[in-house]
Amino acid sequence: MLSSEQHVLIVGAGTFGLSTGVELLRKGHRNVTILDPYPVPSPLSAGNDVNKIIQTTVEDKFYSELATESFEKWTTDPLYKPAFHETGIIYGATSKDAVAEIQRRKEILKKSGEEITDLNSPEDFGHLIRVEKEPNAQRFQNWKGYHQKHRCGWAFAALALRLVGAECVKLGAKIIMDSVEELLMDDTGTCVGVRTFSGKSIYADKVVLCAGANSIRILDFKGQLVAKCWTVGHIKLTDEESRVLNNSPVVLNISEGFFFEPDQNNELKFCNEFPGYINMVEDVKHSEGAISVPVYKDMIPKEAELQMRSFLNQVFPQLANRNFVRAKICWCTDTSDRHFLFGEHPAYKNLILGTGDSGKGFKYMPISGEYISTIVLEGSQALSSEKREAWRWRPESAVPRDVRATQGRYGGTNVVKDLKDITEWTNGKVNKL
Repeated sequence: MLSSEQHVLIVGAGTFGLSTGVELLRKGHRNVTILDPYPVPSPLSAGNDVNKIIQTTVEDKFYSELATESFEKWTTDPLYKPAFHETGIIYGATSKDAVAEIQRRKEILKKSGEEITDLNSPEDFGHLIRVEKEPNAQRFQNWKGYHQKHRCGWAFAALALRLVGAECVKLGAKIIMDSVEELLMDDTGTCVGVRTFSGKSIYADKVVLCAGANSIRILDFKGQLVAKCWTVGHIKLTDEESRVLNNSPVVLNISEGFFFEPDQNNELKFCNEFPGYINMVEDVKHSEGAISVPVYKDMIPKEAELQMRSFLNQVFPQLANRNFVRAKICWCTDTSDRHFLFGEHPAYKNLILGTGDSGKGFKYMPISGEYISTIVLEGSQALSSEKREAWRWRPESAVPRDVRATQGRYGGTNVVKDLKDITEWTNGKVNKL
Protein backbone atom coordinates (compact mmCIF):
# COMPACT_ATOMS: atom_id res chain seq x y z
CA MET A 1 0.00 0.00 0.00
CA LEU A 2 1.34 3.40 -1.01
CA SER A 3 1.79 5.76 1.94
CA SER A 4 -0.09 9.07 1.85
CA GLU A 5 3.12 11.12 1.50
CA GLN A 6 4.64 9.24 -1.44
CA HIS A 7 4.58 11.24 -4.66
CA VAL A 8 2.06 10.34 -7.37
CA LEU A 9 2.55 12.04 -10.74
CA ILE A 10 -0.44 11.98 -13.11
CA VAL A 11 0.35 12.66 -16.76
CA GLY A 12 -2.68 14.31 -18.35
CA ALA A 13 -5.32 16.67 -16.93
CA GLY A 14 -8.25 15.28 -18.89
CA THR A 15 -11.17 13.04 -17.98
CA PHE A 16 -9.23 10.12 -16.49
CA GLY A 17 -6.35 12.18 -15.08
CA LEU A 18 -8.47 14.66 -13.12
CA SER A 19 -10.82 11.93 -11.91
CA THR A 20 -7.83 9.93 -10.65
CA GLY A 21 -6.34 12.97 -8.95
CA VAL A 22 -9.48 13.91 -7.04
CA GLU A 23 -10.14 10.33 -5.93
CA LEU A 24 -6.58 9.93 -4.64
CA LEU A 25 -7.01 13.12 -2.64
CA ARG A 26 -10.44 12.10 -1.38
CA LYS A 27 -8.89 8.86 -0.15
CA GLY A 28 -6.42 10.85 1.92
CA HIS A 29 -3.39 10.90 -0.37
CA ARG A 30 -1.47 14.11 0.12
CA ASN A 31 1.22 14.28 -2.56
CA VAL A 32 -0.33 14.49 -6.02
CA THR A 33 0.99 16.32 -9.08
CA ILE A 34 -0.94 16.60 -12.35
CA LEU A 35 1.04 17.42 -15.50
CA ASP A 36 -0.48 18.81 -18.70
CA PRO A 37 0.68 21.27 -21.37
CA TYR A 38 -2.38 23.47 -20.78
CA PRO A 39 -4.48 24.77 -17.87
CA VAL A 40 -7.71 22.95 -17.00
CA PRO A 41 -9.74 22.35 -19.09
CA SER A 42 -6.95 21.26 -21.44
CA PRO A 43 -7.72 21.73 -25.14
CA LEU A 44 -6.02 18.36 -25.71
CA SER A 45 -8.67 16.60 -23.64
CA ALA A 46 -11.61 15.04 -25.49
CA GLY A 47 -13.60 15.98 -22.40
CA ASN A 48 -13.09 19.70 -23.02
CA ASP A 49 -16.42 20.04 -24.76
CA VAL A 50 -19.79 21.70 -24.35
CA ASN A 51 -21.63 18.45 -23.79
CA LYS A 52 -21.22 14.68 -23.67
CA ILE A 53 -23.88 11.96 -23.62
CA ILE A 54 -24.55 10.31 -20.27
CA GLN A 55 -26.24 6.89 -20.53
CA THR A 56 -27.04 3.94 -18.31
CA THR A 57 -27.24 1.42 -21.16
CA VAL A 58 -24.44 0.98 -23.67
CA GLU A 59 -23.04 -1.81 -25.83
CA ASP A 60 -22.84 -4.62 -23.28
CA LYS A 61 -23.80 -5.68 -19.76
CA PHE A 62 -20.34 -5.01 -18.29
CA TYR A 63 -20.19 -1.35 -19.34
CA SER A 64 -23.92 -0.83 -18.78
CA GLU A 65 -23.43 -1.78 -15.13
CA LEU A 66 -20.49 0.62 -14.92
CA ALA A 67 -22.54 3.34 -16.63
CA THR A 68 -25.29 2.86 -14.04
CA GLU A 69 -22.71 3.09 -11.25
CA SER A 70 -21.32 6.26 -12.79
CA PHE A 71 -24.80 7.73 -13.28
CA GLU A 72 -25.43 7.53 -9.55
CA LYS A 73 -22.44 9.81 -8.97
CA TRP A 74 -23.49 12.19 -11.74
CA THR A 75 -26.75 12.69 -9.85
CA THR A 76 -25.62 12.55 -6.21
CA ASP A 77 -21.98 13.67 -5.94
CA PRO A 78 -21.90 17.45 -5.30
CA LEU A 79 -18.76 17.67 -7.43
CA TYR A 80 -20.39 16.27 -10.58
CA LYS A 81 -24.08 17.04 -10.09
CA PRO A 82 -23.91 20.68 -11.31
CA ALA A 83 -22.70 19.51 -14.74
CA PHE A 84 -25.43 16.93 -15.38
CA HIS A 85 -28.74 17.51 -17.20
CA GLU A 86 -31.31 14.70 -17.12
CA THR A 87 -33.09 15.40 -20.42
CA GLY A 88 -33.58 11.83 -21.62
CA ILE A 89 -32.29 10.39 -24.88
CA ILE A 90 -34.02 9.59 -28.16
CA TYR A 91 -32.26 6.65 -29.80
CA GLY A 92 -32.60 6.05 -33.52
CA ALA A 93 -31.10 4.19 -36.45
CA THR A 94 -31.69 3.88 -40.17
CA SER A 95 -29.42 1.12 -41.51
CA LYS A 96 -30.43 -2.51 -40.98
CA ASP A 97 -27.46 -3.40 -38.77
CA ALA A 98 -27.80 -0.25 -36.69
CA VAL A 99 -31.54 -0.82 -36.14
CA ALA A 100 -30.75 -4.33 -34.91
CA GLU A 101 -28.13 -2.91 -32.53
CA ILE A 102 -30.44 -0.38 -30.89
CA GLN A 103 -33.14 -3.04 -30.57
CA ARG A 104 -30.59 -5.15 -28.69
CA ARG A 105 -29.81 -2.23 -26.39
CA LYS A 106 -33.53 -1.63 -25.88
CA GLU A 107 -33.92 -5.17 -24.56
CA ILE A 108 -31.16 -4.49 -22.01
CA LEU A 109 -33.07 -1.40 -20.92
CA LYS A 110 -36.33 -3.30 -20.60
CA LYS A 111 -34.71 -5.89 -18.37
CA SER A 112 -33.38 -3.13 -16.12
CA GLY A 113 -36.86 -1.69 -15.70
CA GLU A 114 -36.19 1.64 -17.42
CA GLU A 115 -39.19 3.54 -18.82
CA ILE A 116 -39.02 3.58 -22.63
CA THR A 117 -41.36 4.42 -25.50
CA ASP A 118 -41.05 2.88 -28.97
CA LEU A 119 -40.69 5.32 -31.86
CA ASN A 120 -41.71 3.79 -35.19
CA SER A 121 -42.66 6.68 -37.46
CA PRO A 122 -41.45 10.16 -38.43
CA GLU A 123 -44.40 11.55 -36.50
CA ASP A 124 -43.28 9.74 -33.33
CA PHE A 125 -39.87 11.41 -33.50
CA GLY A 126 -41.19 14.79 -34.63
CA HIS A 127 -43.61 14.96 -31.71
CA LEU A 128 -40.64 14.87 -29.31
CA ILE A 129 -38.26 17.13 -31.25
CA ARG A 130 -40.23 20.21 -32.16
CA VAL A 131 -39.20 23.07 -34.41
CA GLU A 132 -40.20 26.73 -34.53
CA LYS A 133 -41.89 26.20 -37.89
CA GLU A 134 -42.49 22.80 -39.45
CA PRO A 135 -40.48 22.59 -42.71
CA ASN A 136 -41.87 21.44 -46.04
CA ALA A 137 -39.55 18.43 -46.13
CA GLN A 138 -40.53 15.50 -43.93
CA ARG A 139 -38.21 14.87 -41.00
CA PHE A 140 -36.93 11.57 -39.54
CA GLN A 141 -37.47 9.52 -42.70
CA ASN A 142 -36.78 5.76 -42.19
CA TRP A 143 -35.88 6.25 -38.52
CA LYS A 144 -36.67 3.52 -35.99
CA GLY A 145 -35.93 3.81 -32.31
CA TYR A 146 -37.11 4.53 -28.80
CA HIS A 147 -37.17 7.21 -26.13
CA GLN A 148 -35.56 6.71 -22.71
CA LYS A 149 -37.10 9.40 -20.54
CA HIS A 150 -35.13 9.13 -17.32
CA ARG A 151 -31.66 8.29 -15.96
CA CYS A 152 -29.84 9.68 -18.99
CA GLY A 153 -29.08 12.95 -20.73
CA TRP A 154 -25.93 15.01 -21.07
CA ALA A 155 -23.16 16.64 -19.05
CA PHE A 156 -21.54 20.04 -19.52
CA ALA A 157 -18.19 18.34 -20.00
CA ALA A 158 -15.85 21.33 -19.77
CA LEU A 159 -17.61 22.44 -16.58
CA ALA A 160 -17.06 18.99 -15.06
CA LEU A 161 -13.34 19.23 -15.87
CA ARG A 162 -13.14 22.70 -14.32
CA LEU A 163 -15.01 21.63 -11.18
CA VAL A 164 -12.85 18.55 -10.64
CA GLY A 165 -9.65 20.45 -11.46
CA ALA A 166 -10.53 23.13 -8.90
CA GLU A 167 -11.33 20.46 -6.31
CA CYS A 168 -7.94 18.82 -6.92
CA VAL A 169 -6.20 22.12 -6.22
CA LYS A 170 -8.41 22.78 -3.19
CA LEU A 171 -7.46 19.38 -1.75
CA GLY A 172 -3.75 20.02 -2.28
CA ALA A 173 -2.77 18.84 -5.76
CA LYS A 174 -0.10 20.65 -7.73
CA ILE A 175 -0.85 21.26 -11.41
CA ILE A 176 2.18 21.84 -13.64
CA MET A 177 1.91 23.07 -17.24
CA ASP A 178 4.44 21.13 -19.28
CA SER A 179 4.48 18.10 -21.57
CA VAL A 180 6.27 14.77 -21.25
CA GLU A 181 9.31 14.19 -23.42
CA GLU A 182 10.04 10.73 -22.01
CA LEU A 183 9.51 8.43 -19.06
CA LEU A 184 12.47 8.06 -16.70
CA MET A 185 13.53 4.50 -15.85
CA ASP A 186 16.23 3.28 -13.48
CA ASP A 187 18.52 0.31 -14.07
CA THR A 188 15.92 -2.15 -12.72
CA GLY A 189 13.18 -1.07 -15.14
CA THR A 190 11.33 0.93 -12.50
CA CYS A 191 9.60 4.10 -13.68
CA VAL A 192 10.90 6.89 -11.46
CA GLY A 193 9.39 9.94 -13.15
CA VAL A 194 9.34 11.90 -16.40
CA ARG A 195 11.50 14.32 -18.33
CA THR A 196 9.49 17.24 -19.64
CA PHE A 197 9.63 19.22 -22.86
CA SER A 198 11.13 22.15 -20.93
CA GLY A 199 13.99 19.92 -19.76
CA LYS A 200 12.88 19.34 -16.18
CA SER A 201 13.02 15.96 -14.47
CA ILE A 202 10.03 15.27 -12.21
CA TYR A 203 10.51 12.27 -9.94
CA ALA A 204 7.68 10.26 -8.42
CA ASP A 205 6.97 7.04 -6.55
CA LYS A 206 4.14 6.25 -8.97
CA VAL A 207 3.58 7.61 -12.48
CA VAL A 208 0.02 7.40 -13.85
CA LEU A 209 -0.29 7.74 -17.62
CA CYS A 210 -3.66 9.37 -18.42
CA ALA A 211 -2.69 11.18 -21.61
CA GLY A 212 -5.59 10.00 -23.78
CA ALA A 213 -4.87 9.98 -27.50
CA ASN A 214 -1.37 11.33 -26.80
CA SER A 215 -0.48 8.35 -24.59
CA ILE A 216 1.05 6.63 -27.60
CA ARG A 217 3.61 9.44 -27.96
CA ILE A 218 4.99 8.56 -24.53
CA LEU A 219 5.04 4.74 -24.42
CA ASP A 220 5.14 1.81 -26.84
CA PHE A 221 1.75 0.17 -26.35
CA LYS A 222 2.56 -2.77 -28.65
CA GLY A 223 -0.35 -1.95 -30.95
CA GLN A 224 -2.95 -1.79 -28.17
CA LEU A 225 -3.85 1.87 -28.77
CA VAL A 226 -4.95 3.60 -31.96
CA ALA A 227 -5.68 7.33 -31.85
CA LYS A 228 -8.90 8.12 -33.73
CA CYS A 229 -10.84 11.31 -34.28
CA TRP A 230 -14.39 12.35 -35.04
CA THR A 231 -15.90 15.57 -36.35
CA VAL A 232 -17.93 18.16 -34.46
CA GLY A 233 -19.91 21.18 -35.64
CA HIS A 234 -21.85 24.06 -34.07
CA ILE A 235 -24.47 26.30 -35.66
CA LYS A 236 -26.05 29.46 -34.28
CA LEU A 237 -29.77 29.50 -33.54
CA THR A 238 -32.13 32.40 -33.03
CA ASP A 239 -33.56 33.04 -29.58
CA GLU A 240 -36.88 31.54 -30.66
CA GLU A 241 -35.26 28.45 -32.20
CA SER A 242 -33.36 27.90 -28.97
CA ARG A 243 -36.45 28.42 -26.84
CA VAL A 244 -38.32 25.67 -28.70
CA LEU A 245 -35.45 23.21 -28.20
CA ASN A 246 -34.56 24.05 -24.60
CA ASN A 247 -34.66 20.96 -22.35
CA SER A 248 -35.25 18.68 -25.34
CA PRO A 249 -33.82 15.15 -25.20
CA VAL A 250 -30.46 14.25 -26.67
CA VAL A 251 -31.02 12.72 -30.12
CA LEU A 252 -28.64 9.86 -30.93
CA ASN A 253 -28.98 8.06 -34.25
CA ILE A 254 -26.14 5.55 -34.18
CA SER A 255 -25.87 5.42 -37.98
CA GLU A 256 -26.44 9.11 -38.78
CA GLY A 257 -25.41 11.45 -35.97
CA PHE A 258 -26.39 13.11 -32.72
CA PHE A 259 -27.16 16.53 -31.26
CA PHE A 260 -27.91 18.24 -27.95
CA GLU A 261 -30.19 21.03 -26.84
CA PRO A 262 -28.72 24.51 -27.53
CA ASP A 263 -26.21 25.92 -25.07
CA GLN A 264 -26.38 29.29 -23.31
CA ASN A 265 -24.95 30.95 -26.43
CA ASN A 266 -27.75 29.60 -28.65
CA GLU A 267 -25.32 27.19 -30.30
CA LEU A 268 -26.48 23.74 -31.38
CA LYS A 269 -23.73 21.11 -31.28
CA PHE A 270 -24.01 18.10 -33.57
CA CYS A 271 -21.84 15.28 -34.89
CA ASN A 272 -22.05 12.76 -37.69
CA GLU A 273 -21.74 9.07 -36.86
CA PHE A 274 -19.00 7.13 -38.66
CA PRO A 275 -16.12 4.79 -37.69
CA GLY A 276 -13.56 7.60 -37.34
CA TYR A 277 -10.34 8.91 -38.87
CA ILE A 278 -6.75 7.91 -38.10
CA ASN A 279 -3.45 9.72 -38.77
CA MET A 280 -0.76 7.12 -39.44
CA VAL A 281 2.92 8.09 -39.23
CA GLU A 282 6.10 6.02 -39.34
CA ASP A 283 7.72 5.62 -35.92
CA VAL A 284 10.72 3.34 -35.47
CA LYS A 285 10.47 3.64 -31.67
CA HIS A 286 7.21 1.68 -31.67
CA SER A 287 7.06 -2.05 -32.21
CA GLU A 288 4.38 -1.83 -34.91
CA GLY A 289 6.48 0.57 -37.02
CA ALA A 290 3.64 2.98 -37.75
CA ILE A 291 1.22 4.55 -35.31
CA SER A 292 -1.78 6.87 -35.42
CA VAL A 293 -1.09 10.16 -33.63
CA PRO A 294 -3.31 13.19 -33.07
CA VAL A 295 -3.13 16.25 -35.27
CA TYR A 296 -5.30 19.14 -34.12
CA LYS A 297 -7.31 21.29 -36.53
CA ASP A 298 -10.16 23.77 -36.25
CA MET A 299 -11.38 22.41 -39.57
CA ILE A 300 -12.99 19.18 -40.72
CA PRO A 301 -12.86 17.08 -43.90
CA LYS A 302 -15.32 18.33 -46.52
CA GLU A 303 -16.87 14.86 -46.71
CA ALA A 304 -17.63 15.04 -42.98
CA GLU A 305 -19.32 18.43 -43.41
CA LEU A 306 -21.56 16.93 -46.10
CA GLN A 307 -22.44 14.01 -43.81
CA MET A 308 -23.18 16.40 -40.94
CA ARG A 309 -25.44 18.50 -43.14
CA SER A 310 -27.18 15.34 -44.36
CA PHE A 311 -27.91 14.48 -40.72
CA LEU A 312 -29.21 17.99 -40.04
CA ASN A 313 -31.42 17.72 -43.11
CA GLN A 314 -33.10 14.65 -41.60
CA VAL A 315 -33.88 16.43 -38.34
CA PHE A 316 -33.88 20.20 -39.02
CA PRO A 317 -34.05 20.73 -42.81
CA GLN A 318 -34.35 24.48 -42.31
CA LEU A 319 -30.92 24.51 -40.60
CA ALA A 320 -29.03 22.18 -42.93
CA ASN A 321 -27.37 24.93 -44.98
CA ARG A 322 -26.59 27.29 -42.13
CA ASN A 323 -22.98 28.37 -41.51
CA PHE A 324 -21.04 26.46 -38.89
CA VAL A 325 -19.77 28.79 -36.19
CA ARG A 326 -17.30 26.10 -35.10
CA ALA A 327 -15.93 22.97 -36.72
CA LYS A 328 -13.25 20.75 -35.23
CA ILE A 329 -11.96 17.22 -34.84
CA CYS A 330 -11.92 15.48 -31.46
CA TRP A 331 -9.36 12.78 -30.64
CA CYS A 332 -9.90 9.63 -28.57
CA THR A 333 -7.87 6.42 -28.31
CA ASP A 334 -9.24 2.98 -29.16
CA THR A 335 -8.07 -0.32 -27.77
CA SER A 336 -8.57 -3.32 -30.04
CA ASP A 337 -11.47 -4.65 -27.94
CA ARG A 338 -12.73 -1.22 -26.74
CA HIS A 339 -12.06 -2.14 -23.12
CA PHE A 340 -10.23 0.49 -21.08
CA LEU A 341 -6.53 0.03 -20.35
CA PHE A 342 -6.34 0.47 -16.57
CA GLY A 343 -3.62 -1.35 -14.68
CA GLU A 344 0.02 -1.79 -13.76
CA HIS A 345 2.54 -2.05 -16.58
CA PRO A 346 3.95 -5.59 -16.39
CA ALA A 347 7.51 -4.59 -17.34
CA TYR A 348 7.89 -1.15 -15.77
CA LYS A 349 7.33 -1.13 -12.03
CA ASN A 350 5.44 1.87 -10.60
CA LEU A 351 3.98 2.82 -14.00
CA ILE A 352 0.17 2.81 -13.92
CA LEU A 353 -1.95 3.02 -17.07
CA GLY A 354 -5.21 4.99 -17.18
CA THR A 355 -6.01 5.29 -20.86
CA GLY A 356 -7.82 3.60 -23.76
CA ASP A 357 -11.09 5.55 -23.48
CA SER A 358 -12.29 3.97 -26.76
CA GLY A 359 -14.59 6.88 -27.50
CA LYS A 360 -16.78 6.34 -24.45
CA GLY A 361 -14.71 7.40 -21.45
CA PHE A 362 -16.38 10.64 -20.40
CA LYS A 363 -19.63 9.17 -19.10
CA TYR A 364 -17.47 7.17 -16.66
CA MET A 365 -15.57 10.20 -15.34
CA PRO A 366 -17.05 10.03 -11.80
CA ILE A 367 -15.92 6.42 -11.31
CA SER A 368 -12.89 5.96 -13.58
CA GLY A 369 -10.67 7.68 -11.04
CA GLU A 370 -11.99 5.44 -8.27
CA TYR A 371 -10.65 2.39 -10.08
CA ILE A 372 -7.39 3.93 -11.29
CA SER A 373 -6.65 5.36 -7.83
CA THR A 374 -7.28 1.93 -6.31
CA ILE A 375 -4.65 0.50 -8.66
CA VAL A 376 -2.23 3.28 -7.69
CA LEU A 377 -2.69 2.71 -3.95
CA GLU A 378 -3.21 -1.05 -3.76
CA GLY A 379 -2.29 -2.58 -7.12
CA SER A 380 -4.39 -4.21 -9.83
CA GLN A 381 -5.12 -7.17 -7.58
CA ALA A 382 -7.46 -4.91 -5.59
CA LEU A 383 -9.89 -4.87 -8.55
CA SER A 384 -12.47 -7.58 -9.10
CA SER A 385 -11.21 -10.41 -11.30
CA GLU A 386 -13.61 -9.36 -14.08
CA LYS A 387 -12.35 -5.78 -14.20
CA ARG A 388 -8.72 -6.80 -13.77
CA GLU A 389 -8.97 -9.16 -16.75
CA ALA A 390 -10.89 -6.69 -18.95
CA TRP A 391 -8.56 -3.75 -18.34
CA ARG A 392 -5.14 -5.42 -18.09
CA TRP A 393 -2.12 -4.89 -20.35
CA ARG A 394 -2.97 -7.20 -23.29
CA PRO A 395 -0.71 -6.81 -26.36
CA GLU A 396 -1.88 -10.21 -27.61
CA SER A 397 -5.27 -8.58 -28.34
CA ALA A 398 -3.57 -6.43 -30.99
CA VAL A 399 -1.93 -9.26 -32.94
CA PRO A 400 -2.77 -8.71 -35.69
CA ARG A 401 -4.31 -5.23 -35.25
CA ASP A 402 -6.42 -3.90 -38.08
CA VAL A 403 -6.26 -0.14 -37.49
CA ARG A 404 -9.11 0.32 -39.97
CA ALA A 405 -11.54 -1.98 -38.16
CA THR A 406 -14.89 -0.26 -37.60
CA GLN A 407 -15.19 -1.75 -34.08
CA GLY A 408 -18.97 -1.77 -33.88
CA ARG A 409 -19.45 1.75 -35.20
CA TYR A 410 -21.83 2.72 -37.99
CA GLY A 411 -22.46 5.52 -40.45
CA GLY A 412 -20.87 7.53 -43.22
CA THR A 413 -18.94 5.37 -45.65
CA ASN A 414 -18.59 2.67 -42.95
CA VAL A 415 -14.80 2.72 -43.24
CA VAL A 416 -11.97 4.20 -41.17
CA LYS A 417 -9.99 6.68 -43.26
CA ASP A 418 -6.51 8.19 -42.86
CA LEU A 419 -6.48 11.98 -42.59
CA LYS A 420 -3.46 12.08 -44.89
CA ASP A 421 -5.75 10.86 -47.68
CA ILE A 422 -8.16 13.75 -47.14
CA THR A 423 -7.57 16.48 -49.73
CA GLU A 424 -10.41 18.89 -49.00
CA TRP A 425 -10.94 20.59 -45.64
CA THR A 426 -13.52 23.13 -44.55
CA ASN A 427 -14.60 25.33 -41.65
CA GLY A 428 -18.26 24.77 -42.50
CA LYS A 429 -18.89 28.26 -43.85
CA VAL A 430 -21.25 28.15 -46.83
CA ASN A 431 -22.28 31.82 -46.85
CA LYS A 432 -20.24 34.95 -46.28
CA LEU A 433 -21.28 36.67 -43.07
